[in-house]
Amino acid sequence: MRLFTFIAGAVAGYIFGTRQGRESYENMKSKAKQMWEDPQTQQKITEFTDKVKEKAPEVSAAVSSAASKVTTQVKEKVSHSDNAEKDVPVADDVISDPAQDDQVGSDWAAEGGSPRPQQ
Repeated sequence: MRLFTFIAGAVAGYIFGTRQGRESYENMKSKAKQMWEDPQTQQKITEFTDKVKEKAPEVSAAVSSAASKVTTQVKEKVSHSDNAEKDVPVADDVISDPAQDDQVGSDWAAEGGSPRPQQ
């Protein structure tokens, strides 16, 4: 990737830094402008724009419908998961709790867990 960046920078430096490169740049620029102003190009752009305008309402309706479905699905999942969590009984977790208690500030190092760092 670094090599590609270096090469791109070298090419850009050549184009913008040398007289011959500047002439090449101006030549490319004038050809691009000539192509853009060509009646055939403008006709194709107009046709494309008209098709986009024609299809826009259909695309908008499809996107709106899809967004509505997703919103409904998310709301159903959220309400379902909220109800599911309320129905599940919660038991104390003393099996996976190394301190074997749930008191604030308890330290499980004294119960054979991780040793305290030496000071």
